[in-house]
Amino acid sequence: MDDVELWFRHGSELADAGGPAEAEALALLRAAAAAGHGPARVRLASFLTLQYSGAGTRSHAEAMRLLGEAVAADVPGARNMLGLTLWDDGLLDEAEVSLRAAVAAGDSDAPVNLAALLHRRGADAEAFALLRRAAERGDGPAYRIIMRLLPPHGRAAREVTGAYEAATDPAERPVCVHVPDWRLDASVIPAD
Repeated sequence: MDDVELWFRHGSELADAGGPAEAEALALLRAAAAAGHGPARVRLASFLTLQYSGAGTRSHAEAMRLLGEAVAADVPGARNMLGLTLWDDGLLDEAEVSLRAAVAAGDSDAPVNLAALLHRRGADAEAFALLRRAAERGDGPAYRIIMRLLPPHGRAAREVTGAYEAATDPAERPVCVHVPDWRLDASVIPAD
């Protein structure tokens, strides 16, 4: 493993620890990003926007620059993180474009995020369909959300459960998933 990868990994661990380790995390992630490590750019942007106690206008601008570079380099997770950051900034149209691109690129974290944005915008039928497809492909959070929405003993619930179980290894299924309070328009949910 090269130094840049070590900087990225250790910086990421320290970023998660927070507190007094924050300055070292920032320095390591910045060094890895400056050395061209794509995932470090995404992780540093995430740290600057979601975890850094010194977050402000300058750190936000740095995060947006890093995400722009990561998207241009097609770094996995960059479009999803950009979409979430744009959403947080209130730029819903741009966020939707970025999240749709992340879903199209196969980012496994993006379907639930796009579905949440679509739900917020009132596009519940599309959000439900996206969640269902993701659940049937083995997305644990999407599965948990869908199963809270569907009638528990209905045909649709059985179909989704069968597809989810076929797509996942029981040992790798999430044990606990935070599921926000989804209240989709009931007309988009199969009534079987």
